[in-house]
Amino acid sequence: MNEIRYTTPSEQIQKLRSQNMIVIDEEYAEEQLFQCGYSNLIKSYRDPYIFISNGKKMYRSGVTFEQLQSLYTLDKNLRNAVMGAMLDLEEHIKEAAADVIASSFGVHQDEYLQFRNYRDKSKKKYCFSLAGIIETMKKALKTDKNPIAHYSSSHGIVPPWILFKSIYFSTIVNFIHQFKPAEQTKMVKHLYDPNSKIPKSVLPELMMDTLFVCLEYRNLAAHGGRIYNYECEKKLRFYQNPDSSLHGFNLLLLLLSFFKYKAPLEILEKALNNELNRHCSAFPEDVTYLGQILNVDITVRNTVWITNNSQKYHRYKHCSGILNAKGIDIKEADSQGYTPCKKCYK
Repeated sequence: MNEIRYTTPSEQIQKLRSQNMIVIDEEYAEEQLFQCGYSNLIKSYRDPYIFISNGKKMYRSGVTFEQLQSLYTLDKNLRNAVMGAMLDLEEHIKEAAADVIASSFGVHQDEYLQFRNYRDKSKKKYCFSLAGIIETMKKALKTDKNPIAHYSSSHGIVPPWILFKSIYFSTIVNFIHQFKPAEQTKMVKHLYDPNSKIPKSVLPELMMDTLFVCLEYRNLAAHGGRIYNYECEKKLRFYQNPDSSLHGFNLLLLLLSFFKYKAPLEILEKALNNELNRHCSAFPEDVTYLGQILNVDITVRNTVWITNNSQKYHRYKHCSGILNAKGIDIKEADSQGYTPCKKCYK
């Protein structure tokens, strides 16, 4: 069993050099190791750059500390983007669910929290069972914090859009899973374009699969997990995309692209494009690896998106809900007479 002992950033750098890593700026490396930690920075992101020689981890020829640190930064910025996108999506989902509940059962908590209004699907954890969810929501009603306390004392009513502000996203997602078919159909209408080519019969299942995938990524990001090469445990059940190679982060983007509300998708696409361009411009040897892991074609260029229906080019592939966008270099777009979209090029 290997002994675990405390080492200083200076000692850690000497170890990295003994493993064939190039450290160009030792002062910068020490600062990064001190701020981020050897385990977070090195152990979590070294796999693409190492091989085993005589039982010892060694870095491939030419690998620098700055290269590994750049991959760490790429993942950190993706993680921050996932957190921001999921918080945005959470607000949207809560408002949609509140609208469905209020329209079906009324705005008084004694009406919309009736057990009979929902299905009672079996859950491994009591807190996500129908009884557990209703119990959680009733406890939340007793808080002395606003806005719930204000509505309770001033109106005697706490409508669902107020109550849901204080309820965890995981509870809301599992609550939606307990909706009866009529309410699930209403949720689908909130979230998906009625002209979507996806068969309407699978939309409720696709909605739930998507929400559970998003919840998984949200929890991963909240706990500092590695994002860029994460493979989600939740698998799609009824919707099968013709491109079965979609997986990982690209699968999350696909699922978000089906929603009418595009803001979470745009947050993630912007972060992904920016980080891939930044990292791969500096370290083009990583293009193949990241392309395979993220399942995307990486071209290090200033890419914009165009369609056959407009002479505008866009910074984001799904700006304003455009479909079938094609990526081209911005210089090529300019030469063809395209001009920047006023929305995404403010």
